[in-house]
Amino acid sequence: MRRRTAWTYRTPWGRTLSATAGLAALYAGVRLGGPRDRLLWTCAVLPDVALLYGAASAPTFDPLPRYAVRPYNVLHSPGVPLVLLGTARAVRSRRPAVAACGWLAHIAVDRAWGYGPRAADGSRL
Repeated sequence: MRRRTAWTYRTPWGRTLSATAGLAALYAGVRLGGPRDRLLWTCAVLPDVALLYGAASAPTFDPLPRYAVRPYNVLHSPGVPLVLLGTARAVRSRRPAVAACGWLAHIAVDRAWGYGPRAADGSRL
């Protein structure tokens, strides 16, 4: 039996919710940092560093090489933007919040397109 995740992306409702969350996070990031904020756009693509790491020795992204699964799952976890939001609150700075918005937008849009965490063997869950 496959493990169910709390943030589902396997149903049309879940994908719609993920797309809405992604657009809202991007909108919030643009409002906080501006439309040309480098930190926002850097953090919006940063989670895919794990894919590049895996692509170094594999011709495709599916399945992802085993050594790249953990970095991929960690970087695509909603926990990362939550930590950034907590940091923004603790240090009373807007910059970590902008980073969190970009990161969360990336994760949510990935979920909207049907990309979720990877299994230990690198296949999609």
